[in-house]
Amino acid sequence: MAEATFQALLDDETFDLKIDGDTLHMGEVALPVSFEATGPTAYSLILDGQSVPVVVTPAGPPKTYDVTAAGHTWTVRVKDERDLLLERFGLDDALGAGEITIHAPMPGLVLEVRVAVGDTVTVDEGLLVLEAMKMENELKAPAEGQVKAVHVAAGDAVGKNELLIEFEA
Repeated sequence: MAEATFQALLDDETFDLKIDGDTLHMGEVALPVSFEATGPTAYSLILDGQSVPVVVTPAGPPKTYDVTAAGHTWTVRVKDERDLLLERFGLDDALGAGEITIHAPMPGLVLEVRVAVGDTVTVDEGLLVLEAMKMENELKAPAEGQVKAVHVAAGDAVGKNELLIEFEA
């Protein structure tokens, strides 16, 4: 398995998980893991040397699944790296709102603005490119919507949390 970081929300508990090759990290605990598809929704989970058949099916809201193993079914909501990043920058709460604002996650230089007022954007569409610490960072739309205002232009220096773009979802 490739490296991935995510959270699993099960009932009222949140589990921070990281998969690094064939090791699952849950906090300070590291366990050998293998997860292979055996059918459209069936998997073979080998966790710490124990084999467990698992069935995973979508359960309504996006990234929510019913997971059945060892005779029990749990509903699990998964937050992947993108979800966690949006949450860290405060964009997760904006996704359900009508107006969404994009702020600079760090100080930098606007290299390119890819949208204009009136443009319709889709989820993950590139909005602008911000250079920070000698790296180019593409800021993407967290939801679909129409651009209401663009507060920067290519060549502008921006500070952390500066308002860059507003759009209506």
